[in-house]
Amino acid sequence: MNAFRIAVLALAGLGFLGFGLWFLVDPIGPLADIGITATGAPAATEFRAFYGGLEVGLGLLMLVAAAKPDWRMAGLWLVIATNGGIAAGRLVGVAVDGVWVPFFTYALVWEVGFAVLAAIGLKAAGPRE
Repeated sequence: MNAFRIAVLALAGLGFLGFGLWFLVDPIGPLADIGITATGAPAATEFRAFYGGLEVGLGLLMLVAAAKPDWRMAGLWLVIATNGGIAAGRLVGVAVDGVWVPFFTYALVWEVGFAVLAAIGLKAAGPRE
């Protein structure tokens, strides 16, 4: 089960890290690809900070948790909180705004999938874990 937990943390961490680095390099482009438009330096800086910096930080923390046995359970909770929170927010947005784009399908599969995988890793924890 430890290999499973490590894999969940490492893959989720790499996902956040990769997405964050993408936004640090190109803060406007990724969202434009799904129909979200923003212009100007303030928008680029905000996207770099939130989508870039925050996601890089979360990804690195998940990777550290994968490497440190004492951090793994907390790391799995982090995976649930981040991916579950993003999925919940996305679903609220879809319900309130009445919009659906194909990207939401892929994003929700990732978000809900990792939240479920992390929950499985936590559920299988023994009494000493």
